[in-house]
Amino acid sequence: MVDLNMTRGEPIAALRHGEIKFLSLGLAAFLAVVVLSFLRDQAIDWMSFLPVYASALGLLVVGIYIRTVKSAERFAALTVALSGYALFGVSMGIVFHIYMPRPEPILDEFLLRVDHMFGYHWPDAVTWLAREMPTVGLVLSYVYLSSFAQLIVAIVILGAMGRTTQLNLLLLTGMIGLFLTFVIWQIFPNLSMGAQYPIPAEAEQAIRLITNTTYGGMIRDAALNGIPVISNDTMLGVVAFPSYHTVMACLSVWFVYKTVVFWPAVLLNIAMIPAIHIHGAHHILDFVGGVLIFFAALWLSKIYLAAGQPVDHARAAH
Repeated sequence: MVDLNMTRGEPIAALRHGEIKFLSLGLAAFLAVVVLSFLRDQAIDWMSFLPVYASALGLLVVGIYIRTVKSAERFAALTVALSGYALFGVSMGIVFHIYMPRPEPILDEFLLRVDHMFGYHWPDAVTWLAREMPTVGLVLSYVYLSSFAQLIVAIVILGAMGRTTQLNLLLLTGMIGLFLTFVIWQIFPNLSMGAQYPIPAEAEQAIRLITNTTYGGMIRDAALNGIPVISNDTMLGVVAFPSYHTVMACLSVWFVYKTVVFWPAVLLNIAMIPAIHIHGAHHILDFVGGVLIFFAALWLSKIYLAAGQPVDHARAAH
């Protein structure tokens, strides 16, 4: 769709202010992978990540082309956003895995004590759900797996509606939220409960448990022994506190406000709360921490996005 606010003959910038901000974070994350893998002598199977990085670069090139040549501003904003999302997401995921092994999680006992204060025990919750309401447990598995798709939908809707400021803010909030999650994980190492508790096979099968005993064993092995070669196949959800799935749920609801998908997103992410705890093997405080991380990241993103923002002199005059 043509941006009618452009002045004919005026040079069109290849990238907007907000896009430069989130692409800069994506590039910083990629450079961190290169530097940290060298410093920590961590082997990476770059070919396994090539499709994601190639897609990110391709989307960026397409976005710049359709903006500067075709003047299709909304579609350009959408493709550049997807490029930044892919670049940062995969790079930051690799950074998490470069910091394996983590043999001494220091926060786990505290998180478990808080669970016990509220009478919550993840293995008991899983087995009870599998026995009493397996259909609900199965539905929650699909809800849990919908997080990334929900973010893609939010990006597409904001891009199609021309809400570029909100689109840029969504990208930045998600990126800064993931970085804050990493920082907290560095200060207070912790692991998913899936690495600590085996679940009966019949319970896992009844609800198609995502963080199952096999997956938990992979996390435990990575935490104890590290990952010889990081590849797309070895990527794991290792962090318990704070829950980044919770951050993504907040993103999916907050940024689609006043769109046609807002109420469906609200309902879906209400169901995400038990899904995070059951299928994500999360503690009660993991969810609380994820909500706090979201609002902290949102606040920081607004500051970062506003910094260096070009002044619209025509509007300022009025």
